[in-house]
Amino acid sequence: MSDKQKAIEELKKQRQLARERIGPEGVKKLEKMAADLQKNRNMTVSGDALTDGMVPYDRKAALEAFQIFLKNHGDPAEFERRLREMIAKKSH
Repeated sequence: MSDKQKAIEELKKQRQLARERIGPEGVKKLEKMAADLQKNRNMTVSGDALTDGMVPYDRKAALEAFQIFLKNHGDPAEFERRLREMIAKKSH
């Protein structure tokens, strides 16, 4: 098996584990959010034009996805701490 195929198989395993952790309702929510984002892909945006293929930022959907991720993360407090550090470095 090639390295590429091994990586694909590992990602499939990780995806399945994530689905099991999130549960059927969480998977449904994420699939709905992804579908909504795809539907709105060609929305018109005021202000600066988006780079081709980009979608407008949806704060509510992003927050919901982030909350689902944190809820199912192995160590949400540590992840949040590291994320805040990265944001602080980038915003200054």
